[in-house]
Amino acid sequence: MSKKKDRSESEEIRDLKRQLRQKELELKKEKMRADFYQTMVDVAEEQLGIDIRKKVGTKP
Repeated sequence: MSKKKDRSESEEIRDLKRQLRQKELELKKEKMRADFYQTMVDVAEEQLGIDIRKKVGTKP
């Protein structure tokens, strides 16, 4: 019974490590997407000479 318990615990640890790696990859991907968006807005504002981002305190 102890071996079965150890095996299930090790399987659970392995699954948790796999899930952690997956979440880390998702986070990295999301950070890259956010950086790309930020850069795209910066370039567009510079090239077009307009403000794209909404200013704090302005009414829609």
